[in-house]
Amino acid sequence: MNTHLRLIMLAAILALIAPATSMLHAQVLAATEGIDVPDGTRKCIKPPERAVKPFDLFTPLTCLEAVVNVSATTGNQAESFLNVNPTNPNNLVATSNTNSNSIFRAYSTDGGTTWTRGTIATGVACCDGQAAWDSFGNLFLVYLNNSVTQVNVILSTDGGATFGAPVTAGTGSVDQPSIAVGNGSVWVDWNQSGSMVARGAPVTGLGTWGPFNAQQSIPSASGSFGGIAVGPGPNGGKVIVTYQSPTGGQGPATIFANVDADGLGAGGFGPRITVTTTNVGGFDFIPAQNERSVDAEAGMVWDATGGPFNNRIYLVYTEEPVNESNDTEIYARTSTDDGATWTAPVRVNDDVLGPIRSQFLPYIVLDRTTGIVAVGFHDCRNDNGVPGSGGTNMIPNDDAEYYGTYSTDGGATWAPNVRLSGGFSNATASGNGIDYGDYVGLDAYGGKLYAMWADNANCDGTNPNGTLHQFDLYSNPLTFAGITPTPTPTATATPTATATPTATATPTATATPTARPTPTPRFHPTPRPRPTPPPRP
Repeated sequence: MNTHLRLIMLAAILALIAPATSMLHAQVLAATEGIDVPDGTRKCIKPPERAVKPFDLFTPLTCLEAVVNVSATTGNQAESFLNVNPTNPNNLVATSNTNSNSIFRAYSTDGGTTWTRGTIATGVACCDGQAAWDSFGNLFLVYLNNSVTQVNVILSTDGGATFGAPVTAGTGSVDQPSIAVGNGSVWVDWNQSGSMVARGAPVTGLGTWGPFNAQQSIPSASGSFGGIAVGPGPNGGKVIVTYQSPTGGQGPATIFANVDADGLGAGGFGPRITVTTTNVGGFDFIPAQNERSVDAEAGMVWDATGGPFNNRIYLVYTEEPVNESNDTEIYARTSTDDGATWTAPVRVNDDVLGPIRSQFLPYIVLDRTTGIVAVGFHDCRNDNGVPGSGGTNMIPNDDAEYYGTYSTDGGATWAPNVRLSGGFSNATASGNGIDYGDYVGLDAYGGKLYAMWADNANCDGTNPNGTLHQFDLYSNPLTFAGITPTPTPTATATPTATATPTATATPTATATPTARPTPTPRFHPTPRPRPTPPPRP
């Protein structure tokens, strides 16, 4: 029997057993409880997972880029963060949502070649974990508890191997916390009953921090889906919070910001500043994120390096130049006067204009050793609906790859975009209740962008769920061309509050090196029907 006939027979057998496989997936996923918090300013935070499509025999299995599977764990991992230890750049920590009421955590001590995997906040966390590493070596992580009533912060002082007991920063109707560190401070912000609030705490050394200052309301800050950044200055540095409003619908919306000019000092946040408008609303459905939808996902970094762009603020966000066209772009703006005024937008993605393609979920980071700013984002530019070379199916613009770029001139221009992922991923095929999620957190250090994203291409064959099933987290760093890192930190600030040591840490999992088998080429996938978008909230 020739090879072609064997493949035909095998495909027929798989077609017969596919319904049973699908039913099994549905039964398992139906038992996975989500956390649905209906609120006019919030998305369904962690909806139940959907049924996953059966494994597709003819999906290609060839890596287009050199990627590493960070999570290699059953179930979906998404809404991830990757952080690099500034006191030891070989030490990386990855965190994300997972299928249980815990935060997935993996750490590496060899620059991301192998990973130790486990969970933190085990059994007591819902989701929305975000992390930041300060110059002392403190790794702070903020998350929502499993009942979505607390914003909690935990600290690791040993490179992400263990974390201490949680410190509660906020309670009540809470959503989407963000975290940022300054030179002697840590800040968190979140949505509280429809408006943005924030708190900061001093940091004086490894493991010595707190207490948080009083919760600060932010003037006219009705909105959500934003972030926080800390700049230069006394009292741990100036602070800026960004968010979009309104939070419902498919747009248009406005991106705002408020600034606390004296950081941990007695002053609070100033009046609301209008940064830009956008046609991307809080629930903008695009083919690549057809169930979850996307928001503008505005994010900021504030240069405190002491270098040529010291005190410059960078903002990245998603725009849809023609509203409801599904042709979304990544734009960046900058400010040199503490957010009072902003430059015209600069397009970050460099694909050819004309074809309707989506770029979404941008994240911006600053390399504190070089002053270079970098951006990563999901990108559908190569999905032309030709299965194999141009996507996973016959539908254009619904399959995403992951791209990165950087700017060496203060955000005026951006380097040619680089594909970092090894193949096409499809959110609908993942069955993940939040698709790719609402954000993808990255880091930059020593002349590199450390990128990690949710991916089900399985180009290296290491995803235990198979190809085009649940998401694993993949990484691939982007090296900035011709850059020599030269750290130039701003002078150390003197915090004003008494430091409080954190709680004793609890060990987690043991190391599991990542295997990277030789890719096996396969045939083109069978086209699948396009899903019907859900009603808007």
